[in-house]
This record gives sequence, C-alpha cells and structure tokens, in this order.
Amino acid sequence: MPASTLTLLRVVPAGLMLLAGLAQSVVAQTSGVRVAPAAPEFVRQALLVAPFRPDSTPVGLASASRELADALHDRLDRRLENRETQLLESFRLRNVLLESGYDRNAILGDIELRLMARKIRADEVVFGRVSRQGNTYVVAGRVARLRNWDMQQPLPVVRGATVAQLAERLAEEVVKARAQLPGLRRCENALAARDKATAAREASRAIQAYPSAVIARDCLLSALFDGQTGADSILAVANDALRIDSTNTYAAVARANALETLNRRSDAQVQWGRIYAAHTDSLELGTIVVEALLRLQQPDSALHDARALIAHFGSNAELQRLSFRAQTTMSQWKAAALLGDSLEQRDSTFRADSNYATRYVEALRLSGDSLGALELVVRNVRRFPGDSRLYLQYLQLLGAENGVALQRGLERFPDVSTLNVLAANAARRTGNRGAAMRATREAIRKDSSLTPQYLQLADGYFDEQRPDSALFTLLHAPRAGVQAEMLRTYVIARGVTLLRSAGDTAPTAQQIAVRMLVLADSIDSREDSRAYVAAAALQASRTQLVTASRSRECAAVRSSDETLKLSADAITRGLGEGTNATEIGSAYEAMKAAIDNATKTLCKEP
Repeated sequence: MPASTLTLLRVVPAGLMLLAGLAQSVVAQTSGVRVAPAAPEFVRQALLVAPFRPDSTPVGLASASRELADALHDRLDRRLENRETQLLESFRLRNVLLESGYDRNAILGDIELRLMARKIRADEVVFGRVSRQGNTYVVAGRVARLRNWDMQQPLPVVRGATVAQLAERLAEEVVKARAQLPGLRRCENALAARDKATAAREASRAIQAYPSAVIARDCLLSALFDGQTGADSILAVANDALRIDSTNTYAAVARANALETLNRRSDAQVQWGRIYAAHTDSLELGTIVVEALLRLQQPDSALHDARALIAHFGSNAELQRLSFRAQTTMSQWKAAALLGDSLEQRDSTFRADSNYATRYVEALRLSGDSLGALELVVRNVRRFPGDSRLYLQYLQLLGAENGVALQRGLERFPDVSTLNVLAANAARRTGNRGAAMRATREAIRKDSSLTPQYLQLADGYFDEQRPDSALFTLLHAPRAGVQAEMLRTYVIARGVTLLRSAGDTAPTAQQIAVRMLVLADSIDSREDSRAYVAAAALQASRTQLVTASRSRECAAVRSSDETLKLSADAITRGLGEGTNATEIGSAYEAMKAAIDNATKTLCKEP
C-alpha cells in the first residue's frame, strides 16, 4: 500500500498522555470542573453492510440475501463499539440507488458497490455471496476498505439453516477480523510518517490479534520494502497472504517482485502472468506486468500483452514505449524504426531519455536508414552530451575511428573503454603495433571484463617474441561467463603452437607452453586439454632430463620429475579412449623409468 494513500494521524506518546491524565485529575479534584474524556486514538469509521449477492436463483435466495444484510446490521450494532464505528443504515444505500436510477433491491457488482458506498461516505463495506446447498445457506463474506478496494479481508465461510444463524455467525467473524484494525491503523500511520520499523512492528501485532489478517499483512509488506529486509522474508509474508486470499493483488505483486529479486525468473514470469490474467480490466496493472516481462527478458510476451492492452484500452505513449523496447530487444528493426518515428514526434518522455535515443538510432541503422540514423545521432549527441553510447554510435556511423572525432571522444569520455578499443583497432589497421597495444592496455585498465582485448594484447606480445608477457596477460584474463570458452580455445591454440616451435632447444618456451595448457585445463578440464597437458609435460620433462644428462646435475633430474607429475595428474584424471591416450600412457611409463634411472645415477646420497 503506497504511503501516499495512508491517513496521517498524530498519536500522542503514551508517557505524555499519562502525565496529561494525572494533571487533569488534580485539576478536577481542586476545582470541581469536569474534565472531558481523552479523544479516541483513531477517527471513527463508517461501516456499511451491503446487500449480499445470491449465487443463483432458487426460490427465496434473493430475499434471504437481502434479509441477511439487515440481520447482520442488527447484530453488529449490538457488538461493535459505537465510539469506534458508525453503522450506516441500509436505507441510505437504497435511497442512493433510487436517486441513481437503480431498483432499490438491485444486485450490485464490485464497481457499482464501491461507487455507491463512496456516495454515502462509507469507510468500510461488508459484502459477500450467498449460495444454498440443500437446506443449508452458505455465505462467503468479505470486508473491503474504500481507500483501497483491492485490499480486502476474506471472512471464513459460514453455514446455517436460517438467516438468523447466518447473521449471528457472520457477525462473530466480522468482529474477529476487526481485531487487526488497531495495529493496522498504527501501521498505516507509521508508514505515513516514514517509520517503517514501527509500521512492521504494529502490523505484526495486528496479525497476532487476528492470525488470518490479510490487510495487516499488506501493510507489513509495505513496511518490509525498506531496502534492508531480504526478498525471502518478503516472499514468505506474500505467500502467507495469498494462502488466505489468492485474489490479493498487493501480495501477488509483492510475490512477483520478490521472486525476481531472488533470481527465480521462471517463477516470477508465471506469477506476473497470473496477475495479468486476473486483472485484464486494469490498465495500470497490465502496464506493470509488461514492464516486468521486459525485465525478465521476455520481449515476445511483453509485446503480445502490450498490444492486447492497446486493443482494449486504446493506444497511449507508455504502452507504445514499452512496445518499442520489446521490438528492439527482438531485433524487429523496421517496426521499431516506424514506432520510433512516431514517438520522436509526439512523446516528450521518449525524446528526453537517452536510452530510447540509442535504441532509436540503432533501429534506423539496422533497418537500412543510415542517413536518418546519422542525422538523428548528430542531434542526440548535442541533446545528450554526457552519453558516451550516443557518441560511439556517432563514430560508427561516421566511420571516423582514426580521425578527429575519435580523439575528441577520448578527451570527452576518458573513462569509456570502448573508445580505447576503437583507438587500438585504428592503430592496428595502420600497422602501429605499439600504439595498438598501449590503447588495448588502457581499455583493459578501464574494464577488466574485456576478454577479446586480453587476447589482442597477448597477440601483440607474441608478435614481439615475448611469450612470458603473453602468459602473464592471459593469466589475468576473466575466466567466467560466456567468454570463458573463447579464452580456453585461444590458450590451447597458442600453447600448442609455442610448444611445437620451441623444440628441445628452448626449454623456457616449453615451460611457458606447458603453463598455458595447464591454464586452459583450469578454465574447463576436458579430455582434450588433459591430453595436451600430459603430452606437453612429457616433452618438457624429456628436455630437462636431456639437460641433466649433459650437466650431470641432480637438480635438473628433480625438475624433470616435477614436470612429469603434471603429466601423471592429467593421465589419472582421464585422457579418453584412442591411440593418442595409449601412446601418451606408454611414453609416460618410459619417461618415468628413465627419470628413476637418472635419479639413481645422479642423485646418490653423499
């Protein structure tokens, strides 16, 4: 419930009330003047008992439904505190019906009942449906508040053989349900005062007073939207409210939002779909659902619902903007360009938002209207001078990556890594490798998630015959997300190439190649990367052992043995089936025997 809809009441602190009471007592005793009782905490509420609606037309059910309203009114009149509640007489509603051209015994729908109740200044309405099962009447009643009709308290279903029995049992349930009202109204007052902690505390007390409270749970949900309460707690309260009343709109929306926050996207989509299906007559809720579907990356469903809302309620700018977003998300560029043309002319909100501007430029460009896109982006670069996305679109359309415009962009947007990427590309095309690498390093410094730029920088180091710097760069490249496979594939290719070019005469390059292949296997260990690691480690270990045989140094033998352990680990984790795996296994056994013999010869104990 939005705080703006709540009534702000000033509540005197309890301590001050006590002191005021003592002072009044002293004055009364000394002066003999009678002191008026303290004002009630809350404004008196006007309660209307509306005629109940018969579910069908068996003989006598309509008249019994009308009699039930009168009988319930009488019993509530005896049970409710007059200082807190004013029971509105039924004739007032009948008079308004006659004045409005209705039959005095007309059966009113929700919208009509709400309008008539407002005319007679009701704050709350008791209404419901009456059906008959054999000789037993069944009543499903509800209590609604006029300030927010969607927040209603369902009453337990009551049964009785006579109208008198129904009225007695229903009155008892109404009184029980109203036990939540003191805590509820304190919750609402606290929300109006922006004291959400107090609001949550009072709502919880209201729920304790009436465990089946729905409206109090709605107020509790409002209090829990404080930026600190976890979405799981909000979801639990919303679920409790919906278990009591599955039609509660506020709890349904709170549940959908909580599911989104918890990243339960599929469940959230289902929940938003339920809300849309249950409120096809609500433009406001329908629009909220369309926005939610776009957040959930369901543009097809969002566009379908937006078009249905337009067909039902007529077109408006907000629905057109939502349709535009859905079309651009689905790459429906021609349709988006046409709708963008219309919105650009008629909708100030569309023109004032650079997010729409970038989408509109892209729609024009990809629908083939490059000239229109360039004209628009030039205008928007002036309109939104601080938006680097538009400037990048301007560069793209201008084709001036190596010109004055690019340099101007680097100066205007020094923190935008994409401009450094463009500068690197321009330098690379002209053969200026040093400038390209400097621009690439700057782009990575600004945005460490740019996996392609790490690979380009590594390429530069390989071109400069600096594989150690290339390895250092690749070790710092991001290994998660959709670009992990790109990094893995690149590292394997570069590692294998380096290993082959190194031969047995470049042990340092061999070791770097082994480390690169180990890196690839650490990103995602599979049979292919394990086989590469095993084979590379065997080759590097062999080179080290040859060095040991020449130098006659035990340390070189130990190094060879350590390198061979990488091969052993890869083989243990599995190389798959096939000739290569068998050959690698045989080579490993031979290499292990050779190292053992060298160890006995060169690593004798002194």
